[in-house]
Amino acid sequence: MAMLRESFMRNSFVCAILQCMRKCSSSSKKSFCDIPSPSGMWPLIGHAHLFGPKGPYNAERLTEAVVDMSRKFGPVFKLRLGGTDFVVTVDAEDTRTMFRHEGRYPYRPPFPALHYYRQNTFGSIGIVPGNGEEWYKFRAAVLPLLHTRVVQAYIEPQKQVAQSFVDYLQTKMDETSSDVVTDIFQHLLRFTIEAISVTSPGVRFSCLAPNNREAETMDIINASINFMDGLYETLVGLPMWKFYRTSGYQKLESSHEVIHRVVEKKLQDMKCKYNESPEQMEEVNPMLTSLFTNPTLEWKDVVMLVMELFLGGIDATATTVAMTFHYLATHPEVQQKVYEEAMVQESPQHMSYLRACIKETLRLSPTAGANGRYLASNAVIGGYCVPAGTLVSAFSSVSSVDDKYFVDPLKYQPERWLRDSSAIRGHPFASLPFGYGPRMCPGRRLAEQEIQLLLAQVLRKYKLNIKEQNTESLGMVYRMNRIPDRPINICFQDRASQMKRHHVTHC
Repeated sequence: MAMLRESFMRNSFVCAILQCMRKCSSSSKKSFCDIPSPSGMWPLIGHAHLFGPKGPYNAERLTEAVVDMSRKFGPVFKLRLGGTDFVVTVDAEDTRTMFRHEGRYPYRPPFPALHYYRQNTFGSIGIVPGNGEEWYKFRAAVLPLLHTRVVQAYIEPQKQVAQSFVDYLQTKMDETSSDVVTDIFQHLLRFTIEAISVTSPGVRFSCLAPNNREAETMDIINASINFMDGLYETLVGLPMWKFYRTSGYQKLESSHEVIHRVVEKKLQDMKCKYNESPEQMEEVNPMLTSLFTNPTLEWKDVVMLVMELFLGGIDATATTVAMTFHYLATHPEVQQKVYEEAMVQESPQHMSYLRACIKETLRLSPTAGANGRYLASNAVIGGYCVPAGTLVSAFSSVSSVDDKYFVDPLKYQPERWLRDSSAIRGHPFASLPFGYGPRMCPGRRLAEQEIQLLLAQVLRKYKLNIKEQNTESLGMVYRMNRIPDRPINICFQDRASQMKRHHVTHC
């Protein structure tokens, strides 16, 4: 049946191309075959050799590779990878077109190894590897996370975690007798694990406490890293995991074994609390209440969704905070404005300038490189007729720093996102760090609130600086999500101590 289905899809795609070509021949639009493409396509592997050891590009620097190819072939070009042709665009209007043709059940590139492992091990797949109606059931179950009332229910516990991280920073600086914290991203992984835990699985972990259980904390951190690495390795490489347990597949296994065990145990405790007092659970953790009372979900589905929410709230959030620390430390005038706002505003809803800083970080350094969709219907992309069933990858990590859409695109300028600003913000589809439409990141608002609360707490106590003399621009590399390409070392100077020294000097 699988072979017949694959053959049918292949034949349907060929028919769609022929139909599209016939329409194009009677119009001014160019055909799918006219889309430019790099020369030297190899049998079986297509253009994969371009990203090999002797190729001109590095898979870890995929965004830079796409920039280079777009200069050579134009904003729309075609690649063949894994035996499939797909269209790449760096044009924001084409991105809009792609989303308008995604259909009722947006179909994005699947994660076959993840789907296979979860289905065979847990009997439930969750949101990430799913497509079609199967995906829709899980997606509908987590929609409450996009409701303001639900997100705001977690403000107080998120504040407490943010304060714990401020205290944690002081502990780390005391240990080294220095105000420089090296590789802040690694420390932020502890913060994001503890911060997401208050929502999912609803029991706060103790990653930041001085007497925390180090072994369990490191297991969770390593599992998070292994999950993203395993996802990436089983996606971009040859599907050898179908024949034996590759390194990437083993990482998926080990990460799930750790996280699933931890999450299910905590969830069982939360389910008991819900049974004892559903009204209190609704007030404290409305997201879990929604999952517990969802008639379409079995227990295995609830565990899988909570595990996905947990994993999804770790590395991307840590990267965003780390990069924002970097930008604020290197732009003291911006940092001062954020500090002044944080001193007079308590609620994240009223910190408009801080929100603008986060948006600017995600424009310059998005954790997601691109959005991909299989077109549900024929579309015109960049003047070319692209048939239904074609995979289109829209690289917003390229368009978000294009001077076609943003003035001084490489400049960190949060003001461009303020409502009363005269700065041109660019095309609405040029910067999409959380995706768009039905498959937009469901944890977006929760993550934004968590980041705002942390940044405000840190800046109230510390002034950020960077003392290192590394003049090389900070970039990003792909590990499924994009992460900083080198350690970020931040100097945290206690504001109270600075003010005291300033007062003594003047006296």
